Amino acid sequence: MSEERFLELAPLAALGALDGEDRVAFEQHVRTSVVCRAELEAFASVAARIPLALDPVPPPARMRQSVLAAIGVPAAEPAVAPRRGWLLPGFAAAAALLLGIGYLITRSERDAARREAENARTTVSSLAADVQRAQDELAALRKSLADERSVRDLVTHPDARVAKLAGLPFAPKATGRVVWNPTSREAVLVASGLDPAPAGKTYEVWVIAQAAPVPAGVFQVAADGSAVFRLPVVEDTAHAKTFAVTLEPAGGTPAPTGPMVLAGAAS
Repeated sequence: MSEERFLELAPLAALGALDGEDRVAFEQHVRTSVVCRAELEAFASVAARIPLALDPVPPPARMRQSVLAAIGVPAAEPAVAPRRGWLLPGFAAAAALLLGIGYLITRSERDAARREAENARTTVSSLAADVQRAQDELAALRKSLADERSVRDLVTHPDARVAKLAGLPFAPKATGRVVWNPTSREAVLVASGLDPAPAGKTYEVWVIAQAAPVPAGVFQVAADGSAVFRLPVVEDTAHAKTFAVTLEPAGGTPAPTGPMVLAGAAS
């Protein structure tokens, strides 16, 4: 049973109107719940005042006469109990009304506080998502700047070399260049005119030095068919004779299997 349900039972418990499983569960819960115990005490304080506002009920006249006769006291005219007037019953009704109003106000305030807490949690979640997006964008920007600096440093290095890549029949409009440093094995491919790879496919770079082509990473092109791709360090780059690009299954393959789209001899 939830805390809210126990709070709803507090007015009934204060009036002694709980029974069965609800009574057992409430009595067990109120021992450990500070909030529920305070709620019960508040309603019990109001409920305790209700009997004080009720008119006393005199015993029947016949019973009074029988008691007096039994003890040998002559019967006298029965005294008329003073009436408290219409105000005291009104106080009882007012007390009961206050009890109900207090419960409604307490529940309304509790519900409003819960709505405010839920709205606050929603706002915090939204702000957290915004912060995460900003951090992701910042990380991407930093990586882009780092790539641009590394490409610039590679292109301006005295040992840098350039290989021009031409489009082959499968991609006749494609062109490309590979700038690489044989000493550091760093290399960057810049391409344009390539169609976006079909679903489940990717472009893969190959370095051909002495024997079989060596895989040098996979990439995708932008919507305009361009790509700037920094190749991983491959030992054969130090003695590269040819650079090539093929269309392969997503993730790449250890040896070329698809059509070749770009190729060029190392200068």
